[in-house]
Amino acid sequence: MISQELLRQRARTLPSLPVTVVALGEAVADDRCTVDRILGVLAKDPPLSATMLRMANSVLYGGEQSVTDLRTAVLRLGFDAVLNLGRTAGVIRTFRGTSHLDAVRLWQHSVAVGLVSKGLCRIMRKNHLLEQAFMAGLLHDIGKIALDICFPDEYAPVVAAFQNGQPIVEAEAALLGITHAETGGMLAADWNFPDALAQAIRRHHDPEPGVFLDNLVNLSDLLVRTRIPNGPPDENMAFVLEDLPSFRTVFASAKDVTDIERLTFGIDDELDHAVAFVNLAYQD
Repeated sequence: MISQELLRQRARTLPSLPVTVVALGEAVADDRCTVDRILGVLAKDPPLSATMLRMANSVLYGGEQSVTDLRTAVLRLGFDAVLNLGRTAGVIRTFRGTSHLDAVRLWQHSVAVGLVSKGLCRIMRKNHLLEQAFMAGLLHDIGKIALDICFPDEYAPVVAAFQNGQPIVEAEAALLGITHAETGGMLAADWNFPDALAQAIRRHHDPEPGVFLDNLVNLSDLLVRTRIPNGPPDENMAFVLEDLPSFRTVFASAKDVTDIERLTFGIDDELDHAVAFVNLAYQD
């Protein structure tokens, strides 16, 4: 079994989040942010700059003319997309190495959860939570990668059990004595993330009743898993959306079914964006 003390010792060997990820967030959060400030951040990360150019010329953002310079790429993408892509590419590049997990599929899932979480915040007009929702969704499964990197021998049987149909949280609890959700929450706290974000990561499988961010990530995770299955246990997943406690919490202030319809129509677009983000990040 893996104790929290041993986990903390091994976790010290994990890389820190890239400086670019933090700097982009600070820049875009500033109402006085300019293109030149964004370019100054990107100038310190040439691989990320190259990713921005590729993204600006992709089918998702491409216009009639190809983009050949970073300034035009930033203007075409917009600050919000630059921030999402920058964070995504930076985190993926830092934590792309795994021993037993399908890292590409895991990151496609995680990026999609981040984008869906942010989209739901926008639908529910909780704009003050947009960036925190995206980061909570993006990093909600970071504990899987941490366990796989720090305890490769111990995590191999967990992945095997999952591939044989056992839910991942049950396999982790039985074989390791700690889950990826608990691991991710601990890492987020050690990285000095806001308490609400760390809790959303820790509680994304069992959200605290009534807590919006916890339930938001839980709902987004379920919605994405029905479309991008993480493995065999997800392939036959079925539920009644309106019966989910997380759905009722997130949509508690919804006026009518219009919001629910917007949710349904928007998810597939976010999945396309997620797959494109991850594919571009892995080209570095």
